[in-house]
Amino acid sequence: MNYKTHVNGGILLGLYMICRVPKQSVLTSGLLLGGAIVGSLFPDIDHKNSYIGQKAKSVSKAINKFAGHRKLFHAPLIYLFLYSIGIGMIKEKLGLVAINGVFIGIFSHLILDSFTIGGLPWFYPFSKKKVSLAKIKTNGKFEDILCGILTCINIVIILDLLHITSIFTFTQI
Repeated sequence: MNYKTHVNGGILLGLYMICRVPKQSVLTSGLLLGGAIVGSLFPDIDHKNSYIGQKAKSVSKAINKFAGHRKLFHAPLIYLFLYSIGIGMIKEKLGLVAINGVFIGIFSHLILDSFTIGGLPWFYPFSKKKVSLAKIKTNGKFEDILCGILTCINIVIILDLLHITSIFTFTQI
């Protein structure tokens, strides 16, 4: 998937989490959503042509040489381990919100990449086998449609959260 689809997936999962916890502060919601956006891009640091890889070229090149693409940085078990360490180390509320946001974004990235032709190694490092739930081609027509759908859903939820319109009611009263 390209960065636009990943960002919209991260935003959607972040908005979902914001809707699940009523009466959060704007700071908390913003931190969670910002973390989700960053996290949604992070796994592609292992690819030099990705959005984040182009912003950190030398880091991306080194990571790719060390770990390759869609291996270590696309391994859900590794992120589960890192998340466990992260929430154990951070004690302040805003730090936990940020960490949760980042890992929500990473999780959305991994889910979306599971629908691509290349798939995802869900059990790496124990198994290198990649699982593909669909055959969506990166930057293809179907991905464009998916990105458009995600964008529309995000707009509707944001409008609802801001009480501008309530086509659907996602937030609690």
